[in-house]
Amino acid sequence: MTSRFPLADNRSRLWLGLILPALALAVLIAHLATVHAQPADQLTVYSPQTSYSVPLLDVKGLPYAGLVDLLEPMGSIDARPDGKKYKVKFTPPGGRAVEAQFNEGKDKAKLLGQNYKLPANFVLQNDRGYVPLSSVAEIVNKLLAKPVQLHSAARRLLVGDVPIRYSLELDKSNPPKLVVSFPSPVNPTVATEPGRVRFTFHREPVVSNGQDSANFEDAVITGVVFAEHDGLAELDVMGTAPLMANFADGGKTIIVTPVPPPAPAPPAPTPEPQTPAQTQAPQPKAPAGPRFLVLIDPAHGGADSGASITPSLVEKDVVLALARRLQRELASRGIAAGMLRNSDVAISLDQRAASVNAARPALYITLHAANTGRGVHVFTAMLPPTSQSRDGGFLPWDTAQAAFLELSGVAAGSVAAELDSRKLPNTTLVAPLRPMNNIAAPAIAVEIAPPDDNVDNIASAEYQEQVAQSIAAGIAAVRSKLPEVRP
Repeated sequence: MTSRFPLADNRSRLWLGLILPALALAVLIAHLATVHAQPADQLTVYSPQTSYSVPLLDVKGLPYAGLVDLLEPMGSIDARPDGKKYKVKFTPPGGRAVEAQFNEGKDKAKLLGQNYKLPANFVLQNDRGYVPLSSVAEIVNKLLAKPVQLHSAARRLLVGDVPIRYSLELDKSNPPKLVVSFPSPVNPTVATEPGRVRFTFHREPVVSNGQDSANFEDAVITGVVFAEHDGLAELDVMGTAPLMANFADGGKTIIVTPVPPPAPAPPAPTPEPQTPAQTQAPQPKAPAGPRFLVLIDPAHGGADSGASITPSLVEKDVVLALARRLQRELASRGIAAGMLRNSDVAISLDQRAASVNAARPALYITLHAANTGRGVHVFTAMLPPTSQSRDGGFLPWDTAQAAFLELSGVAAGSVAAELDSRKLPNTTLVAPLRPMNNIAAPAIAVEIAPPDDNVDNIASAEYQEQVAQSIAAGIAAVRSKLPEVRP
């Protein structure tokens, strides 16, 4: 919408009433601070130990990464300010401790006792040190003594011998078959559309095989394009017919083939004549009554451990414990609650969304944890609201949540109010989160951070119980506003 169009209806006025105050607040924050967080900008790090994401700061137009966020998952780090200096002692697994020193507002540093010049000044904010993104590869290389690749534009950092390169082999038989091979198992998200199948690698360090695009002289499977952006990699297989993918060799091989045509329907059998005594009127089934169901989604799982909260505590375990407490709290209030995972299993984002949409819950809650910040963050999706009916019709996959934003905001506000009543620090935010954007039901995300300066207290039974009680009480308070649905 632009200023040259009149406001045609009340929905337009409501949307402007929501967005204009938010824009004004953003301008004020930018005016008051020269260093500000960019929540949507992050660096994905692939290391031999794990893969994880590091939030980036925008400092006068340049991206910066936090040293603790960057190095902690790959070893033991002791980093602290000493006046204007910032001293770092890092010990990689099985290695010896190495030291580095940075100076607030200066581009001069020392790595392993040697002088080092940063491409821009070092930044110290809230006792945490930040270095320019362009220097990250060299710093990590010197501290770990391992080869490091920084794909700056794609926001990907590859540490050590982790890159996974694929190979392509097209069998032009009828029907044709494209075999995509990897040296180790992969678990991409798979999306299909007419004439294309896309593999998105969120956690695997898949990189180009040296040729970002390949064209095949085939009438059905015509080519492949590789791209990386926003911390992930994508492989698009294109064709002139609908395509499908199958996994083989324990996930090391993906086989792309055309979707086979539907088999012809068998002829209908000739019905046998029935006598009046054999003919019975069908017994109508009583329709299932509406039910109120909350689906709890503990994030991550399996090989995807999420954030490293402490050297011995990972996000996937924190949120699973919280999810079980929340399920019990909801049950004690007479609210049925299911869990997408109740053990350490991996579920892709698309699988989560598909399972939730099939269950048609009254509310979806995804749980996360972080070792930065304090208290509880309650999120709703960052999407413009839509007037499309929720009672039927097609909802676009990428923006299915847009039709439910109003109810999602009601649930988030009620949970925040309950957190306030228990004097738990909290913030309500919007963010571009998956799979929340794909959920066709009211949806919120709850991220817990430590309640105080002791990060170990994030796993405290007392703290988690208070959070679970707040969420459950907040849902119970707005139960009448969230629609019951039929299964």
